[in-house]
Amino acid sequence: MVLGDSMRGTHVAVMAFAWLASGCASIVSDNESTTYIETIPEKARCELHGQDFIRVVATPNSIHLPANAAPITIACAAEGHRNTTEPLDTEADGWILGNIIFGGLVGVVIDAARGAGQKFPDRVTVFLEPELFATAQSRDEWFDRRRKSLQAVWDERVRRAQAQCSDETTCGSGVTTIFSERDKELAQLEERRLRARVSDGGGLTAAPNA
Repeated sequence: MVLGDSMRGTHVAVMAFAWLASGCASIVSDNESTTYIETIPEKARCELHGQDFIRVVATPNSIHLPANAAPITIACAAEGHRNTTEPLDTEADGWILGNIIFGGLVGVVIDAARGAGQKFPDRVTVFLEPELFATAQSRDEWFDRRRKSLQAVWDERVRRAQAQCSDETTCGSGVTTIFSERDKELAQLEERRLRARVSDGGGLTAAPNA
């Protein structure tokens, strides 16, 4: 009987601790994160639209984003440039492990329901394509820079996917999908480069290989 009482007491203590930990989820994992938004060129006007969330910022700027607003669409505009829209989504942050350890599944479920345990990237860069490039060289330099930026994003996605893999078969399939999506986006970027308008020096424009 003494042993049974002890076990029941331990069970109650563990449940109480789990309840407290899940109740303090906002301490372990914040529901908001700060993202620095920059554009090329600077001084663009960007509208952010998410789940019950709308904000307008002038770049460059930092903004607090609630996780439960994801996914967010960033639509930016600047004079002399094409309007550009980019997606912005969250990913699990390192504190989710703390909830698994200290809050158990209850804490994780509560956090997931309100968007905690997720965070937006610390920084996002939106490239606005000029409506007209002065020279073919300036066009190519702009698209080369954009390509390098996209490549870095895809490389990071591959790194994260490989780090989270526990099964080689599933991992290989997931990474292959990422590579396929990367190649598709880079091919679309090259098509845009070929269609980009370039000044011929006489006030007219040309679209090479269009």
